[in-house]
This record gives sequence, structure tokens and C-alpha cells, in this order.
Amino acid sequence: MAPSPIAAITGASPYADAAPSLAEELKSGKSHMLRTLIRAFNRIAEAEQTITQKNAEILRLESLALTDSLTGLMNRRGFVDQLRRITAAAERYDEAGVLGYIDLDNFKPVNDDLGHECGDELLRLVAQTIIQNVRQRDMVARIGGDEFAILFVQTTAAQGTRLARKLQSALNETHLSQGRIRIPISASLGIAPYVSGTDPKALMRRADSAMYLDKGRRQKISREPAYSKLN
Repeated sequence: MAPSPIAAITGASPYADAAPSLAEELKSGKSHMLRTLIRAFNRIAEAEQTITQKNAEILRLESLALTDSLTGLMNRRGFVDQLRRITAAAERYDEAGVLGYIDLDNFKPVNDDLGHECGDELLRLVAQTIIQNVRQRDMVARIGGDEFAILFVQTTAAQGTRLARKLQSALNETHLSQGRIRIPISASLGIAPYVSGTDPKALMRRADSAMYLDKGRRQKISREPAYSKLN
């Protein structure tokens, strides 16, 4: 016979004695489920944190692989990747620009006579001077020992050439002082414009050839020593 509604409310039921234990079991079950859920969420959060850390480490290593450790500029690999991307965009959007190659004159005597630390300091100064004399959107890289590349993007051949010549002048007016030693920067420049459809490898060859032509001309008219001692 089922208990009356009043008996159920007041607890005057043949099953009233079982109610407290049933409630405890339900409470215990809910508590166990809550703890299980909390542990699951904690594990998910830990897994997400681990994935985030690993992704950040991957990005850091990728960045290091594309960066010159001495100057902080892009290295040759990073620059070639960017050059391919830029020339592809130039073909897609019918853009133009200029590639400039910088090679330091008389750098070997600085390294040989004054030491590699002095040579490294000169390279860092060159990198800093280049960054200060190009536009924010231009691409700058150290592609070899004393060779640098600058990609003047989204510009005409005439404007890009002016920017490159201005940069060369800024470099050749800069010097490094080491105690009583004065080391003038001397930079040869090769310029190669690009347009839609330009092959990046051919562009780099043209800039390199133009740079060596400039170096030959400069050597004929200038006999400036690699460094000098101040009195």
C-alpha cells in the first residue's frame, strides 16, 4: 500500500528510515562526479598549456633558423623565403621594387689585424645603419660574411634606386671608433629592379653582378685604408 501524501511529507512512511542513507549516497555520488570533472578539466588545461608552450618553442626555433644571430637581421635563408613571397605578390598585384646588395670594402684587414670582435662590432654597426635608413616595410638581411641585402618593396625603379643610393651614402659617412682606432665603413652597392614576373634567383644574380661592378669602380678611384690610428 502506497504511503499517503501527508505521510510522505512528514516522513511518516515505512521508507522514512531509508531516506537519510539515500540522500547521503546521492550526495556522495554527486561529489565523486564533481571531483572527476574537476580532475578532467585540470588535465585538459594542463594539456592546452603544454601545447601552447610547444607551439611557442617551435616558433622560436623557426625564428632562430631564419635569423642572423650576430645582427638580429634575417639570414640568407629567411631573406630568400621573403624574396619569393614578395616577387610572387608582385606578379599577382602587378607591383615593382628594387633589390640592393651591399658588400663591405676592406673588411678582411679589419678582421685580420684588429680581431673578430672588432669585425663583429663593425657588422652590427652596418646592420644598425641600414635599419635606420630604410623604410619600415623594406626587407633587410645579412646574407653572407660582410654582405647585406635590402629589398625596397612597392616602389618604382627610380625611387628604389634613390633610396639605395641614399643608404650607400649614409653607410660611407659612418665609422666605428675602437679606442684610438678609427674604422670607416666603405660599402659597394648593386641595384637590380624587379617587376611582375621577375624570377627571384635571376634578380639576386643581377644584384650581385651589379655590386661587383660597383666595387671595381670604387677600387679604381679610392685607396682609403681599412682603418687608421688617431693621433
